[in-house]
Amino acid sequence: MRQTAKAFTLVEILIVVIILGILAGVAIPNISGVTEVSREANLKENLSKIRAYIQVYRNEHDGLPRGEQFAAQMTKYTNFEGEVNDIQTEEYRFGPYIEQMPPNPVTKDYTIRTTDDPNTHKPPGDIDGGWWYNELTGAFYADLTDVHVDDQEIRYNRF
Repeated sequence: MRQTAKAFTLVEILIVVIILGILAGVAIPNISGVTEVSREANLKENLSKIRAYIQVYRNEHDGLPRGEQFAAQMTKYTNFEGEVNDIQTEEYRFGPYIEQMPPNPVTKDYTIRTTDDPNTHKPPGDIDGGWWYNELTGAFYADLTDVHVDDQEIRYNRF
């Protein structure tokens, strides 16, 4: 008597591959939507935290961070005048407020454009921009153009 080996037939394997293909076709568009939602949530969270730390800085230094030194003043130790130091000392006792400046989650850009114009309240926008900061008002936004919007048509540069 002959024994046959138990194995899958070519038709059975083909059916499984087709089913997996159909499932992938349904799942991939949903996953790409989740990526956009997570980017948006990350952007809102970064803006919220940095804005809060700008207020902490304002309270401790009796003024806002200076535009040209914004990243350093947020990520290093500072004295009351806002001068920066890498190590904490008796004089440089404030900060750091954040470990590092995060990139803009939409563009992955770390650039911080600054202004000292009291009449400029919102960023002019850059398609590949990072962040925008007004050193006179403390306003901090994503430096993006109006094409970057959420599902409710709210522009990212207005969050």
